[in-house]
Amino acid sequence: MKYSKIELWVSTVFFILILFSKIYYGLSDYGYIITRSHLSTDTIFNQLLPRLFFIIVTYCGFLVLNFYVLPKLWWRKMYPAAIGATLGVLIGMGLCFMVIQSYQSSWIYDQYPKGQAANMAFFSRGFSTATLFFLIYGVYILIREGIIYQYNIYKAKQNLSSRILREIISVVSAWLALLFPVLVINGPSFLTGIGPFYLVVLPFCFCIYFMNLYWLIPLYKKGVFPQVGTYLLGLITVAVMLGMLEIAMLMQFRPALSMLGHIVVYWLPPLALTAGLSWAVYLTNAKTYQQLSTLKTALGASDANLQFLRSQINPHFLFNVLNTLYGTALTEKAEKTGEGIQKLGDMMRFMLHENNQDIIPLTREMEYLHNYIDLQNLRVALSDNIEIKTDITDKYNTLNIAPMLLIPFIENAYKHGLSFKQRSWINISLQLTDGVLQLDVYNSLHPGKENDPEKERSGIGLENVKQRLQLLYPQKHELVIRQNASEFFIHLTLQLS
Repeated sequence: MKYSKIELWVSTVFFILILFSKIYYGLSDYGYIITRSHLSTDTIFNQLLPRLFFIIVTYCGFLVLNFYVLPKLWWRKMYPAAIGATLGVLIGMGLCFMVIQSYQSSWIYDQYPKGQAANMAFFSRGFSTATLFFLIYGVYILIREGIIYQYNIYKAKQNLSSRILREIISVVSAWLALLFPVLVINGPSFLTGIGPFYLVVLPFCFCIYFMNLYWLIPLYKKGVFPQVGTYLLGLITVAVMLGMLEIAMLMQFRPALSMLGHIVVYWLPPLALTAGLSWAVYLTNAKTYQQLSTLKTALGASDANLQFLRSQINPHFLFNVLNTLYGTALTEKAEKTGEGIQKLGDMMRFMLHENNQDIIPLTREMEYLHNYIDLQNLRVALSDNIEIKTDITDKYNTLNIAPMLLIPFIENAYKHGLSFKQRSWINISLQLTDGVLQLDVYNSLHPGKENDPEKERSGIGLENVKQRLQLLYPQKHELVIRQNASEFFIHLTLQLS
């Protein structure tokens, strides 16, 4: 998606630049013709407007092919529709180019007295131009997809060579992408104007940039170049070797300029600017790497502390104690107590294992949810003022979900919705339809006690789950929260498939 957005913006900017350059040069030519001939002319209608119309038709054809036919039809293997749409674009562009040719090459009517023969000539030219556009577009797609494919391969790798190749691919791709509009804008004056700078000086700058950034500066930092003078000598040596080739090519375009002129104009300033830029990038990267290294060290220390704390509590010991209590409860025929101990053990096992994973089966999340609700209901079972209703589906299919994503809403309801002195209620509904999970929690609301240690932390759980939903399920969830003085309601819709 990000590539298509960049491509759209770049192509639109190029289209606007080319369009305005054609308008500028076309009006300039029109004024020149009027001045030289002192006669009225139809240059605007037979030359300028057809050229502008050609640019507009080409741009529209590119948009339709590149942003609809290719991604929506060809990439989705809808071949009949794709072939039909492609032929439709070809025929439409061919007819438009045919009309353009009838204005630009109106002299053909003089060669063919019969109008039908002239129209056939325009037909041939129009559809030949459209076919050429499709061939150029096909080559462009092959190059683009190849570059993106290689870029993604090197992006997946994290070593230095992959990073260098990734940056080289990006720079060369941008350079090639800009070449076509620069050629169109400058036209015949390209080689005598900006052409030498674009074709020769810029590649020279690219070479100096990459060699200084990834070779010379690291050697200097490692002490291979013990002094600044030796580093500068190495940089100048590389620049002179590349500069000889650069100046030799530039002299083909600027033969009137002396060797010293080429050095002062085309070699020394680009060398100084590029070397300075590469140093700035290196120092910025070094600072970033230092910050990442510091964060990595701190994260490692935190992880070590966490592992140390976890090691202080032996989970096997806890499970053995729970199993002992469970057996004692059954021996004493305390079935509800034994059931509660068993559910608590299942919850602890979930917290120790599944909770550390990025994604788990929905069935495991629902088992934890059921165990939590059952344990809470044991606590309030003897209270006549509390009413709890649950409607939870038992159809989970094979869907997965991030762990501990639903429980905060249930915890919030039991934490703030129950009072043993006042009438309280909790209604929980959880349904799954076509991969869409819907959770509704509606509960009474009672003010916290003044000495409640959790009073100031009442919103932390919900804020945390909001952030997790934004990170894990962007554009795939909807969360609605409503609250008044006595009631609290949440509605969550989550797309899991």
